[in-house]
Amino acid sequence: MKHSIIKSLVTISAAMCGGHAYAQSIAPEPAPNIASQAFGMGGLITTGAVTAVGGAAGGGIVPWALIGGYTTQDQVGGTAFYTHVFLRNYQLATYGGLFALSDRVELSFAHQDFQLGSTGSALDGKIFNALGLPANTPESALPHSLQLGGGNYDLNQDIIGVKVRLYGNAVYDQDSLIPQIAVGYEYHHNENQSFIRTIGTRPAGNEYYLAATKVWLNGLFGHYTMLTATLDATNAVQNGLLGFGGVGVDGPKNGYHIEPEFAAGYWINNNIVVGGEYRLMPHYQLVAPGNVPGYGPLGSALSKTSDWKDLYVAYFPVKYLSLTLAYADLGTIASEKNQNGVYLSATASF
Repeated sequence: MKHSIIKSLVTISAAMCGGHAYAQSIAPEPAPNIASQAFGMGGLITTGAVTAVGGAAGGGIVPWALIGGYTTQDQVGGTAFYTHVFLRNYQLATYGGLFALSDRVELSFAHQDFQLGSTGSALDGKIFNALGLPANTPESALPHSLQLGGGNYDLNQDIIGVKVRLYGNAVYDQDSLIPQIAVGYEYHHNENQSFIRTIGTRPAGNEYYLAATKVWLNGLFGHYTMLTATLDATNAVQNGLLGFGGVGVDGPKNGYHIEPEFAAGYWINNNIVVGGEYRLMPHYQLVAPGNVPGYGPLGSALSKTSDWKDLYVAYFPVKYLSLTLAYADLGTIASEKNQNGVYLSATASF
């Protein structure tokens, strides 16, 4: 009996020790990688769009309702971009980035550098002609703010923007025809204040827009297809490069225009998107009313504005990078017609 009890105690003790050893051999469950989840890129490739010249997520010239980057709920991310547009008489270089929160809010910044190049001297010649001065008049005869020659005169502006998704999801709400809807705001500050005030506009202004974007995953011919419509409340002249508002017989004209904008995209495959955009632009009189001798005709020539449009190909070799090639047609800018050319852009997402 005594030996039986001792044997039982030994067996129980061994079992308990073995169980304790087994419990110690189980590794604790790893803590969730909060940083990895928060900075993840949960969106589908290409659905973060590329970057418009104003810094917002969209196409090249039109902001879309999509939030930049690839964030989903409870994620943060962003993009950085550089764009260069080679026009017939001018060049536009712009760079910046955006921060995105939970596929809901987007904060953006862009700096634009509009390079006149040798066209600056030609514009000075037009000013001499409008004022009835000889063509060989030295540039120094003009006010300093209108001395555009020298080959290195640039128009610069900074743009700060915010966009908020109000309703819907352009990608995941496939059972609904209601698009993703977002509102946006952009503050423009033009650094060439003397020039801007000389031509009768203001160096700072605000833009407000309402955008609707819908993506059909089983769209045209079974491929992803996207449509965007945007309404822009603006008084920007050439997107703010020539300031905001204009002049009139009774004084400054700073009222807003409601301008529609459109974009379409078609996915050739998971990495290549082709499409086009059309952006209507407001018209304001610059320098002086048209009936003022000398300055009036000059102002009318500088005031001519055309709608902007483009045809683009966007390539997404990996989720972190997009490359865009486009043909851009910006029409007449500062009296120079047929301002069209090549648009190149790169956007990095993180």
